[in-house]
Amino acid sequence: MATPAEKLAETTEGPALVGVFMNLTLYGVMISQSVFYYTNYPKDPTWIKAYVALLVTADTLNAVFICVWIYRVLINNFGNQAALGIGDWLFETEQALTGIISFQVQMFYAWRIWKLVGNRWLVAVVAITATIGGLSGIGTAIAIGIRPEFLGLIHLKSIIICWLLGEGISDIIITVVLTWYLRRHLGGYSKTDGIVTKVMHLIVSNGALTATFAIGDLICYFATDEAYHLIFNFPLCKLYGNSVMSTLNARAIFMTSSKDAASAYQSDPPIRFNQSGRPDITGILATSVDKTRANQTQIMVNVETHEMSDIQGQEHNPDDIKAGMVV
Repeated sequence: MATPAEKLAETTEGPALVGVFMNLTLYGVMISQSVFYYTNYPKDPTWIKAYVALLVTADTLNAVFICVWIYRVLINNFGNQAALGIGDWLFETEQALTGIISFQVQMFYAWRIWKLVGNRWLVAVVAITATIGGLSGIGTAIAIGIRPEFLGLIHLKSIIICWLLGEGISDIIITVVLTWYLRRHLGGYSKTDGIVTKVMHLIVSNGALTATFAIGDLICYFATDEAYHLIFNFPLCKLYGNSVMSTLNARAIFMTSSKDAASAYQSDPPIRFNQSGRPDITGILATSVDKTRANQTQIMVNVETHEMSDIQGQEHNPDDIKAGMVV
């Protein structure tokens, strides 16, 4: 039969350790996506590059702090029951940084909604819920500093509800608005509609994943006095960072780019057309000077040109061009 100390470790540090493993796994994905971004989008605006750097820095600090915390509890205080189920300042940074990162990510999506839809009310709702969630995350960290016992977290219902519910609602609103906007711009062309559909799937999967973890964290928090909610809580900030990076990097897959890798975030990016009125897509896949790969690229460009020949001579809606900002 398990001793009280073993039972406490299983219900507090056990779920926390699982959450730390998930956090670090997603941190590795975040680093890979960041390297991919800086390598492939050197002409993005400086503020977006700085934004990505800020996200990576916050994610790095979060990973370092929770690793040091779990090491101190399980290694430095091995056999010390008094150290179990207690959150010190390192543990508190997890809630604070999750609130800060989720706020950064959701405000970025609010900016995109403003650029695409131009509805200030939708932007205001996203901004308000994101602010409530972010500030409540910081407030939760402060409250844990006042009452650090894990078993005491059940007494922080009000602020934790504001934190996790605010984040979840904001994620749902962002997903619904962007998906609705893209569905409005389905133009009946199989090529472009296929790309738009893939973008919608990406948006829904990202928004659903972060919202599910936030709501799952809240449900586990209310369902039991034990710390199983940490399994959902610890990976949450990494999910937010990866959601932004996946949409930024999706341009390499979904969006047709020119040879000079023009940014999809430049205002009103021009689309060039050749003399026959077809979109000029030469150089879409040209990434190497290797002769063999160059020949393969030429073949694929010809196929693209043939498939898009049905739009020759038709007008191009400026809204369809602006839709490129979604990814």
